[in-house]
Amino acid sequence: MITRSAFVAVAFAVSAASGLLPGQVRAAGDLVAFPENYAEGVRYTTVERGNIREEIFTSRAAVEAVKEGRPLPGGTVITLVDYRDGKLFRYVVMEKRSGWGVDRPPESRNGEWEYQAFGADRTVNRGETLDRCFACHKSQAGQDFVFTLDRMRGTR
Repeated sequence: MITRSAFVAVAFAVSAASGLLPGQVRAAGDLVAFPENYAEGVRYTTVERGNIREEIFTSRAAVEAVKEGRPLPGGTVITLVDYRDGKLFRYVVMEKRSGWGVDRPPESRNGEWEYQAFGADRTVNRGETLDRCFACHKSQAGQDFVFTLDRMRGTR
């Protein structure tokens, strides 16, 4: 027969192994994984500003939804590939999933979008402040928080 203290010890060990310890909160940006197949999607625009070139990719389904006047569907991933002086600098990814964003205060929530920044080596850039993404994209609430929605509409 298992004792109560043995049961609690086992439950704690299982929780720790699965990352579910009480009080442990997974950062929202950690929901967004690097989209390994982003380049198989559609490069729908390139933005150039001085020595910065940003190539922006999403799925064909996302582009078609926008062209048909529908909202971007859950599961949409937008990947910005950032080059500085012709060299790959970083990736910035925004991803939309049903139910995401509900833990954010209304003043910073961007619908169901979450963001993550990755270095040129595709690892998470822990030095990036994702609150900047939310603050900047908040101004685009009428465009589903996406600055380049009009460029998606014009994609072939």
